[in-house]
Amino acid sequence: MHETSIAMGLIESLNQMAEREKAKRVTKVNVRIGKLSGIVVDSFVFAFNALKGQFPKLKDTELCVEEVPIRYRCKSCGEEFEVESVFFPECPKCGSIDLEMLSGEELEVINAEIEV
Repeated sequence: MHETSIAMGLIESLNQMAEREKAKRVTKVNVRIGKLSGIVVDSFVFAFNALKGQFPKLKDTELCVEEVPIRYRCKSCGEEFEVESVFFPECPKCGSIDLEMLSGEELEVINAEIEV
């Protein structure tokens, strides 16, 4: 379950930030996770909540996850669209398979709120 190691990496980064900023605690962290990132969001949230208690400045941190859909742009006609599956996507407008992925692979921290 690689979600545990990813959650631990986030926690360690947040703890370092809290120390650097001399924060009393980290109150909230917002992350974006794409549907193609390979991360099971429920497992990631569970791991984060299970591990954060080991760090006093993070024990009450709220984790907010935004799931990012899989979006493509057709290189033939310019149509932008979302898909549920990555298996053989094609443009719903013209049927082309010449596509550019716009979103779905993200794993990024948007922001963190701290109390000083």
